[in-house]
Amino acid sequence: MNVLHENPVCRNVFYAGFLRTLGSMIVTCFVPVFFMKVFPSYKSQYAVINAAALTIFGFSSSLIGGILSDKFEKRSYLTKSRIIMGGHFLAVPLTALACYTSNFWLAIACFAAKIFVSGSYYAPAITMMQNSTDSSNSGFVVSAYTFYAYLA
Repeated sequence: MNVLHENPVCRNVFYAGFLRTLGSMIVTCFVPVFFMKVFPSYKSQYAVINAAALTIFGFSSSLIGGILSDKFEKRSYLTKSRIIMGGHFLAVPLTALACYTSNFWLAIACFAAKIFVSGSYYAPAITMMQNSTDSSNSGFVVSAYTFYAYLA
């Protein structure tokens, strides 16, 4: 357990992952309520598009984030963190635009784009923690991160 707190990379990724999961849970609870109050006549369209966006864009984003971080890792050790931060920084204006428009299609497109840009966090985060610890602690670090990050 000390490896999570003594290693600054593991500690920071651990805290960021926890906060990211907490924020994700808040948005996950907010979005359906928002769409049902603001766009009540688009209930079935919201359900189908949201499910497709979560499945397709979430999966694609995870793969693309992992591929990009592995491909460009040799250029800079900050590549993984920049991919994570960049995606989440892009998610903020997309969420704001979705909440301040009166157009359902623009709002759902912004939320779908938000899923795509912010979904590439897991693979780079795990790899950063694995690269910064001894290989004998690698399994523990990944397990602890996954367990504690999803307790939120």
